[in-house]
Amino acid sequence: MSRRVSLATLFSIILIDSIGYAIIVPVLAPILLSDSPKMMASSSSEMRYLMYGFALGLYDLVMLYAAPMLGEMSDQIGRKKVLVLTMLGVIGSYFLLAVSTTYGLVSVLLLARIIGGATAGGQAVAQAAVVDLSNAKNKAVLLSLCLLASSGGFIAGPALGAVLMNSKLVPWFDYTIPLYATALLGVISLLLLMASYKNERPATGRITRKTLDLGAGVRCLVDGWHHPRIRKLAIIFTLHQIAWGAYFLFMPSFLLKRFDFNETQIAVFLSVLGIGYCVAYGVVNPLLARWLSSKTMTAIGIWSTLALLVASFFTRDVELIWWIAIPIGTTVSVAYGALITMFSDSVGEAKQGWALGITISVTALAMGVVPVVSGIISSLHYSAPIVLGAVSMVASGIVLMTLRDTEPVSRA
Repeated sequence: MSRRVSLATLFSIILIDSIGYAIIVPVLAPILLSDSPKMMASSSSEMRYLMYGFALGLYDLVMLYAAPMLGEMSDQIGRKKVLVLTMLGVIGSYFLLAVSTTYGLVSVLLLARIIGGATAGGQAVAQAAVVDLSNAKNKAVLLSLCLLASSGGFIAGPALGAVLMNSKLVPWFDYTIPLYATALLGVISLLLLMASYKNERPATGRITRKTLDLGAGVRCLVDGWHHPRIRKLAIIFTLHQIAWGAYFLFMPSFLLKRFDFNETQIAVFLSVLGIGYCVAYGVVNPLLARWLSSKTMTAIGIWSTLALLVASFFTRDVELIWWIAIPIGTTVSVAYGALITMFSDSVGEAKQGWALGITISVTALAMGVVPVVSGIISSLHYSAPIVLGAVSMVASGIVLMTLRDTEPVSRA
């Protein structure tokens, strides 16, 4: 029973981490990009788009440097201490986000994103803690539950935002309430963590110079570049993540401008996308994996997502944009899951952590850069990020076609 409670606590940390990541998009987009912005109201739309992209990307860029360090710390001083630190970061960052929204303080907004990114490695540490509690028989199931909890956050986060921003339901609901609610969920999870979780993996009890290596995330990418197959997979994955980041992070502004969505409709749309993630990981990927190779699954996911991106760009039919939501969430996740498997299959057992660490670094780098780039090109046209997404997805598919199944696999 104690172990089950510990697992439930770890799953809640993963869930809250994803809720926080997903909830900021439908909250921040109306604050900065609507016709009546609550922040930077006197600034041009170009500057507000740039700030929106920078605020989103700053989180991931900081995470690129901080997450590997937190992982090392959890190995050396114990998972619990690091998880407590990350949950304090969640609580503090979302409290500051609410304050910045109330008073229109851009500097506090950026500080909150830095704190959030610096402590964003909590999900990876929680997954490592789940592995500590697993055995050979239930490890795969528990890791699947981690993925399900993460995907569930992309449903629950926007859905929570849709409810808590809707002043028609409760007069005092506004943009700050979802942020305070996320901070409160962090407090609850922190209390559960302190009361119920005990380290299963012995810690060394000390922090070394390696622990404080802020360049580990970038170095991981550099190391992967010297492995021919990993290098090509990293290019495919980077382009895939750029495409999806441009779509996911800037779809709110697209919906605002083209279809005049309000904040509640935007949040619901992003929540529906999350259903697509769960459909892929829970149903479609396991079924396709029985008959198709990971490369074929990746190709299906990439080209199907491209078709839906193009349809999103051209359609003026609001009903069609809703019908696209679950399928595009599913197809992009089919490619994502298959690519992760390809990374894993490209190395031996001794280098699994290294290979999968590259995927985290790639995601952080792509999601850190693409919002800034998309924010700049949005000044040309609000649909420009969707074009960027489509072009990147085409490039990802083309590079995938050059990947040979016979390329060497490192067993080192």
